[in-house]
Amino acid sequence: MTTTRFTYQHLVDLVDGDHELIARMVEEGVIEQRDDEVAIVDIDRVLVTRTLVRELEIDWNGVDVILRLLHKLKSAQRRISELEKAL
Repeated sequence: MTTTRFTYQHLVDLVDGDHELIARMVEEGVIEQRDDEVAIVDIDRVLVTRTLVRELEIDWNGVDVILRLLHKLKSAQRRISELEKAL
C-alpha cells in the first residue's frame, strides 16, 4: 500500500464534490485523518471505494471485504515477484 498526503479539498474534488462519501471513508478507515486540512490516503483505495459505493452500489460491509482482499492480493503479488527475483 502506497500512502500519500492529500488535502481534503483535493479528495472531495476526486469524488466529484461528494463530501458525504469522504466523511464516510474517514469513518470507515479508508482515509486516515491528520488534521482539518490534510489526510493520509492510498489513492487507489479511495478510487476503488468510490467506484464500489457510487457505481456498483456495494454496501460498506462489502467494501471492507473487497478492500481487504485487494490488499491481500497485492501482498501476494509482491511476494511472488520477490520469489521470482530470488530464483
